[in-house]
Amino acid sequence: MFPYLGSFDGILPFHRIKRYYQSVPLDNWKEQCSPLDAHIYEHRPAEEVDQSKYYGTHNATVRGLPVIDQDFFSDFWFKSIKAKKEGYFAKIITSNPGHTEPPHKDFYPSFLNNVNPDDGSPITTNNIHEVGKKIIRCWIPLQDSKVGHLLFSDDFCLHTWKVGDVFQLPTGVTHGFVNAGREDRYTLVFTGWRNDD
Repeated sequence: MFPYLGSFDGILPFHRIKRYYQSVPLDNWKEQCSPLDAHIYEHRPAEEVDQSKYYGTHNATVRGLPVIDQDFFSDFWFKSIKAKKEGYFAKIITSNPGHTEPPHKDFYPSFLNNVNPDDGSPITTNNIHEVGKKIIRCWIPLQDSKVGHLLFSDDFCLHTWKVGDVFQLPTGVTHGFVNAGREDRYTLVFTGWRNDD
């Protein structure tokens, strides 16, 4: 299950975000294929490493566009989701029809760089749960749901949403996404430190 955090239509500047990503040529986005890099990291769960043989650039490529320099997140956003303003990471991800992000647990490589901030040791299946309790990750669709656009976990599939909806991707939950549709899919992923004060 992906907890629904609410509609943030008046809090996040969705029109400005869309204008921004539409203005950036795809050649300027970073192409990535998690099964060929992040999912084969030596400390990932064995099932993620093993499943990587089924995926490659032909069916699991996405493009990412970091947006931490765009000032899309207001003070009210951070207060609403109880996150610290310092040290967050956010990027827009697009995937073409026929591509997927295979099942995985978040290790937050673009946020933690595979390093435990508590002691400098590598992030592993043994310590990611504790480190992950300090992190909030939000999944923010940038378009209304389309046929074939899915966010899934072991026992749940999210297939309906509106622009403005924000969902949490809980630490330790195996999940992935699929674009089995007819058009490109755009999502904003926000990762930050929890502020429980």
